[in-house]
Amino acid sequence: MSFLITILPAQLSFRVQDSETILSAALRAGIDFPHRCRQGVCTSCVCKLKSGEVRYNEPQPLSDVDKQQQFTYCCLAYPASDLVLHHPFIIG
Repeated sequence: MSFLITILPAQLSFRVQDSETILSAALRAGIDFPHRCRQGVCTSCVCKLKSGEVRYNEPQPLSDVDKQQQFTYCCLAYPASDLVLHHPFIIG
């Protein structure tokens, strides 16, 4: 199964397979997606979740503030549905 991810405001879309993170799928699709550490520390890949649902492997990487702000750590996140994400530095 795969899910459709749309990145705003760039209006870029790509598909993510069950076993891959959002970041891995974006890079596979040739999208210039900001990233550095791939461990949820640098926050380069963090997007704001506009719609849909994501899941993480344990331990849960999100703080309460991250959850309130709807932040998605794309290097660690797996989609649980189609998603709309916002990242201001990704351009089409």
